[in-house]
Amino acid sequence: MHHFQGFTEAKNPDAPDTNEDRIVAIPNRLYAVIDGATDISGIRYDDRLGQGATGGYLAAQAVAQACSIAAAGPFASLPDATKLVGELNEAIRAVYGRLGIPEEDIGSGKARFRAAFSAAVVAQDKVRLLALGDCGIRVNGDAVLEHHFPGDTVLAKARSAAWSILAARGLAPDEIRPVARQLIVQGPASGVAPPGPLTSADLSAILASVRGDRMVLDACADDPALLDRILAAGLEGIRADPKGFRAAALDGVSDIGALVRVLDLPRLDVTTLELFTDGYPAQPDTTGIAAWEQALAEADRVDPERIGSYASTKGRVGKNFGDDRSILIISTGTF
Repeated sequence: MHHFQGFTEAKNPDAPDTNEDRIVAIPNRLYAVIDGATDISGIRYDDRLGQGATGGYLAAQAVAQACSIAAAGPFASLPDATKLVGELNEAIRAVYGRLGIPEEDIGSGKARFRAAFSAAVVAQDKVRLLALGDCGIRVNGDAVLEHHFPGDTVLAKARSAAWSILAARGLAPDEIRPVARQLIVQGPASGVAPPGPLTSADLSAILASVRGDRMVLDACADDPALLDRILAAGLEGIRADPKGFRAAALDGVSDIGALVRVLDLPRLDVTTLELFTDGYPAQPDTTGIAAWEQALAEADRVDPERIGSYASTKGRVGKNFGDDRSILIISTGTF
């Protein structure tokens, strides 16, 4: 018996077609969640995988299609992780080719599509778990193969510090939000003037707050050089060189086969498997879609702007969530 359940929703619930997440479920063969990264360039493309689509949308579509092709027949043995990741990466590369995107734009990051993923492949009495980027996996309620991008932790702290300064001056959230976002896009230590009304003195206070934060230092493995590079690069610089900032994902060009995280488990040891994208800011104590949605609702209740206990590089705006989100749960009987 195959028992699995999945849920996905766009950050804007009124615009489901903008969802850059994908779910793949091929019973007894392959399960995956895929998180296409929003391209901050704002460029839209027409391709057989989508019309007027973002790069993240097309990347997720391409990877989902490649997963389905890889699992078109049953696996006689567990697939080689590096080879499988290469096939998924090549699917994104093919999109660039169809769109005629210049190599220099891809190489510079000006037009580079990205997608993170986590997957489970089933072959006979084994299950192989794979993850690249910040998509997560839980086995029997325990997180495995976790990876959090250091840049997200660093820049989330910078955003939170900037928010605190501006809120203390009486600015409303709608006024603060674009300023704090621009600060972390360009990089607080990039040398570029801070977006107004932040001042150079504010910038010094923000940088001191970030550099003295224990969670930030832990995220950077106590590597001050990495911390300073992130502060200088901002989101823009990280997206141009994700591998250099420990934020590697499928992008069609980077050599990331050796970076995929892999865990093999006996099939009989797996009773519940949960694959999820980073649109969920917290993990529940129990399993089930309702539990995951309740954890999200609690985060939205206590920290909707994501500047406190659930600090992030972006928060909730009105009825819109901070990110697209997806969860795929496979339970006893499937394996």
